[in-house]
Amino acid sequence: MTPEEYVVRLLEAANKKCALLKDILFISQAQSRSITEDGVENLEKLIDEKQVKIDEINKIDEGFAEDFNCLKQVLGVKSLAELKDLKDRGVGGIKDLQDVIGEIMALIREISELEKSNSLKAKKLLENLSTKVRQVNQGKQLNAAYMPSPVKLPSYFIDKKR
Repeated sequence: MTPEEYVVRLLEAANKKCALLKDILFISQAQSRSITEDGVENLEKLIDEKQVKIDEINKIDEGFAEDFNCLKQVLGVKSLAELKDLKDRGVGGIKDLQDVIGEIMALIREISELEKSNSLKAKKLLENLSTKVRQVNQGKQLNAAYMPSPVKLPSYFIDKKR
């Protein structure tokens, strides 16, 4: 394969990853809304949906890594930063690839911040729920102390026929 073909494949993979990351960002925002609105039922569905997207990204990353290693071997470079010089050598698409990777990095930072925020919100929600459960249990104990259950006497049947 020529370096240009590798760059095209890398660019396609990076664009797919960027689209999936935008989907993950949208799902993370929906998770944030679900946590604040106490929509815990919807949260599990969103997490499953996000996991599917993450699995797709992992597959794309594997292919990207293989193609990138092949490109590095063909061109004799060690990093993406060294590819800037290749634009002058006639390898097209390098600038586009670097722009998409920059966008991917920005999306990842945004998703990371949102996930940290969601984690804090989820911890607060969990603390609130555990406090409510504790209060319910205390209420049950108090109710049992003031309203003891009636003593159940066994029933006897007396047979008067003989």
